[in-house]
Amino acid sequence: MNAVIEQISAYCMEKPGAYESRPFGPDCICYRIMGKIFAQLSLSQKRFHVTLKCSPKMGQMYRELYPGVVVRGYHCPPVQQPYWNTINLNELSDPLVLNQMIDEAYEEVIGKLTKKERLSFKQISDFTYQDTDGENADFIKLCGCLDQMLDELVGGNAQREQYDQYNKRDAIHDVIIVYQNGEPIACGGFKLFDEDHAELKRIYVDKKVQNIGIGRELVRRLEAKAKIKGFTYAILETGKPLAAACHLYEKMGYKRIENYGPYKDMSESVCMQKKI
Repeated sequence: MNAVIEQISAYCMEKPGAYESRPFGPDCICYRIMGKIFAQLSLSQKRFHVTLKCSPKMGQMYRELYPGVVVRGYHCPPVQQPYWNTINLNELSDPLVLNQMIDEAYEEVIGKLTKKERLSFKQISDFTYQDTDGENADFIKLCGCLDQMLDELVGGNAQREQYDQYNKRDAIHDVIIVYQNGEPIACGGFKLFDEDHAELKRIYVDKKVQNIGIGRELVRRLEAKAKIKGFTYAILETGKPLAAACHLYEKMGYKRIENYGPYKDMSESVCMQKKI
């Protein structure tokens, strides 16, 4: 069984733009692009299976080829079942067949993206994403670029320095850095706020790659990573001068909340939360 899991996982993660999430608990690994699931791998001993996105036509074909082994997505609402197939991996473990179905699942999700999403996906899927921590040299470099940008927006370091104590890198143990042709061009991280809340910190995108969706992709991946670590909510603090950032987070499902913790008495702060 472990060999099959490793093969499926490796094959899914080789897909451009793919990343792992676990929204349904530790026994179900989901593989996504642009926030959308194309494969769900169950690790349960009772139901060792993978569920894959499909077109109704191809889904029916596989169910006829492998009756009782490939079935409609068993955990999906009835209206969604024609668009998903669940494969019993105790009965079907041929890597060639599974890889073909994974290929089709991946392409099916891409085909359902809007024109704008496809353009964004084409660009951001060529980037490299590295998991690291707050002491990474490239993260330090990008945080310097972020601070310089904030100084320009809010009127200098004197205005911003009151926030510095809450952005210490040694407290940020989970970081993602984005690379383009080996050059770091975006970053973000999160730290423990409490047992339920991961606080997003130090999110930055270089000007030359802004407005192509990399900020959204970075936040999606941070949310997925925080969920895997057991957090229920993502929270963040931004500022009223950063209206564009507030708008981005709102479009991604974040809601404004009362200023929390150290930002409670900071009138220029905007605090937000999302269940992940």
